Amino acid sequence: MCLILVAYQSSQKHRLIVAANRDEFYGRPSDSAKFWHDAPDVLAGRDLEAGGTWLGVDRQGRFAAVTNFRKSPADVGKTRSRGELAQNFLADDWRAIDYYETIAPHRHEYRGFNLLLMDQTGLYYGSNEQSTLTALAEGCYGLSNQRLNCDWPKVTEGQAKLQSLSMTDDLTPEPLLELLRDQGDGRPYSNSFIESADYGTCVSTAVLITQEGRITFKEQGFKASGIPSEANEFSYEAMVSV
Repeated sequence: MCLILVAYQSSQKHRLIVAANRDEFYGRPSDSAKFWHDAPDVLAGRDLEAGGTWLGVDRQGRFAAVTNFRKSPADVGKTRSRGELAQNFLADDWRAIDYYETIAPHRHEYRGFNLLLMDQTGLYYGSNEQSTLTALAEGCYGLSNQRLNCDWPKVTEGQAKLQSLSMTDDLTPEPLLELLRDQGDGRPYSNSFIESADYGTCVSTAVLITQEGRITFKEQGFKASGIPSEANEFSYEAMVSV
């Protein structure tokens, strides 16, 4: 039950603001965020079981993130890793629209997915359900395991909270990470943060990209029962392609 909250061009200072939770079985092997040795421009966590990543940025300030799309009955017999969708975009010098054209003919080879991509031309949304990317206008968006901006409380209320935070000129990662710790009020899908003995929020990530290209990326890991573990923070200037 992952959650990605995104503010795109919603403030004069920041081009992109992201607050995201990855929910998974705690026992699933993964690497915390770092610059990859085999793709040095990519900053992301890494799934060590199926490969790929759930969320990352690169040296140019491009961004990609993926969530599962819940279907009933569940997809079966589709073994391609959804994490490769974000990984392959970040690991090469693709324009988002061109990249998605290579995915579209094969999108049903993956279990249900939602995909966010950002390059120098804009922020885009794609999924198994559509053959082309949707260009997103300025504003705040929420993505979980249903369609973009679905009516789940953690999505709608998370969007409103992020909209308020995006107006803060001196915004840092900490308020974004705190937003992601919301445990809800008992309503279905109201809790952004999940904790249990075997499944829950494994990673919370905050990303800030200024209009000038300064990138701040902070990740907080969690162990079983929501116990905080490793934290990593990175800050650098984007190398914008000309």
